[in-house]
Amino acid sequence: MPQDHERKLKNYVINRSLQLRLIFVSLGYMAIILAVTLAFTLLPVLHTMFDAADPNAQYESAQTFLLLAQRLVPAVLVLFLFFFAHLVIMTHRICGPLVNFTHTFESMADGDLSRRIQLRQKDYLQDEADMINEVLDNLKDHMTALQAENHALAESLEKATHNPEALGEARRRNERLSEMISTFHL
Repeated sequence: MPQDHERKLKNYVINRSLQLRLIFVSLGYMAIILAVTLAFTLLPVLHTMFDAADPNAQYESAQTFLLLAQRLVPAVLVLFLFFFAHLVIMTHRICGPLVNFTHTFESMADGDLSRRIQLRQKDYLQDEADMINEVLDNLKDHMTALQAENHALAESLEKATHNPEALGEARRRNERLSEMISTFHL
């Protein structure tokens, strides 16, 4: 049974600026790690290939270099692509909830306490979403209690006929309280 605020998977880039920044920074670190790994793997062979006095040692080093390059470069590219795909999925699982949080906070700012955060099963920030939903439930309970108290006050004011001035002031305060409470949508 779909709910009003249920999220659907439409695309993997939800919050472009944050998500792309995280992806490119992580890819930069991955590129540095791969470059250092390749350098430590290939530089000794290159050193032997260019600095050895024996032509046979140079030939063997060149053959080793070509073999390593043929095997390592495609493996590194595949690793890089898998890492990129993983980053897109991972940042989607972080940014998706953040977008949902933002929409919920905007609703709260407008006085609507009925919106709840609903995350997909594999999204991150599940505990934080539960905490925010608990806060919303508590706020809603407090507002419901205030509305009930306000209603009781209005009824008791209607029954009071002793002091017309005090009754008028109480009614004005009651109206202000009603206006304040009515800004929230339960």
